[in-house]
Amino acid sequence: MIFLERPITCQHIRDVCARFNEGLRVEYKATFDASVRAQLPKIVSSFANSQGGVLVVGVRATNGVPQPPIDGFLPAPREEFPLTVENICLQNINPPVLPRTEVVQSDVANHVFLVIETDESAEAPHAIENSTKVYVRTGNASNPYELAEVDLIVDLLQRRREPLERRDRLLTSAERRSDQAQAVPRNVPYLQVSVCPQFPRAPLCSSSNAWDFLLETTHRGVGLIPANSMKRVPDGVASLTYSQAPRVPAQYVELSKYGLLYAARHFSLFREGDGPEQLHFSGLLQILLRLTAAADRFYNTCGYRGNVLVRASVHGVLVRYMRFIPADPYGFGPGLDDFRCFTDAVTAERLLSVDELRLRRVDVLTEILSEIAWAFWQSNQNFPAAQLRAQVQGLI
Repeated sequence: MIFLERPITCQHIRDVCARFNEGLRVEYKATFDASVRAQLPKIVSSFANSQGGVLVVGVRATNGVPQPPIDGFLPAPREEFPLTVENICLQNINPPVLPRTEVVQSDVANHVFLVIETDESAEAPHAIENSTKVYVRTGNASNPYELAEVDLIVDLLQRRREPLERRDRLLTSAERRSDQAQAVPRNVPYLQVSVCPQFPRAPLCSSSNAWDFLLETTHRGVGLIPANSMKRVPDGVASLTYSQAPRVPAQYVELSKYGLLYAARHFSLFREGDGPEQLHFSGLLQILLRLTAAADRFYNTCGYRGNVLVRASVHGVLVRYMRFIPADPYGFGPGLDDFRCFTDAVTAERLLSVDELRLRRVDVLTEILSEIAWAFWQSNQNFPAAQLRAQVQGLI
């Protein structure tokens, strides 16, 4: 999503205009006149056939660049814009696309903006003009959409038939290689984190580019993988780190040219005095942060701006303890028994845009970690979401 905050205001629209020219995921129109209504099927279908995007009506643009004043437009009396947009799309796009339409009041009297948001579609290609033309986005500000070539249409049809299979296949292959390498055996507590495009229909780069990117992370102080640990695997590169000491967790990391970043890692275990073993929550937090940060840089390097699925899971944690907020120094807070899990595996996932991954990272990581930590919270007190968020904020 281009607009990360809701409800959308005219200031949000001006902020977006300051950040984005017309291109792959954004388009502007000054008014919602007959000409724009005629172009609407082409614009909406091209977003759905590509990486999704937003049309903002009420913004004048020259050569793709928004021009001030950004004040909206004067609407026709009593027009139901969401209904109009829906009818145009239903009648002129096949298969139909139903974008989200929102009317935003301007701070200029009697003026409004029209925000029309379209998601990337698993039913692509969407055709217009009696199903004779298929449009895609180019990212070119002066010509933001163009007719798709035959090869791309074939690829879009393949995506319609198999919208999720490739992503699942990429993740399953990474999990299998991690298991076969015996870097992270499954007979002890371990965690998995993955970030992948929602529809990985084509490579984002070459396998060699993936190698160079992952190698670069060893020289930037990121801490995602150690140096001299990289191996070539089909369609990408992996890093294997075997446990050399009880406090050094084994780890497997993989980067695919299709955009999958995957990590499996043993949980670090520790004891407080004579107490029971505990899972080290900071290990989960840190690998989730590092993998999502690496994913953000990788997608930016490859020019990918679509949606991604972020998934985190913990395994082998039945009756295990994991304190995910600091203990009260005076002993008045929840005891260790309030941080115990009664299921063997817990999974959380979020579907979001690459922009959200960068600009709302604290919120995204807090939501994922809270969903996992919920299964470890056995106290009668309210779930300590604010304290968990403070930990994430402090680390970032």
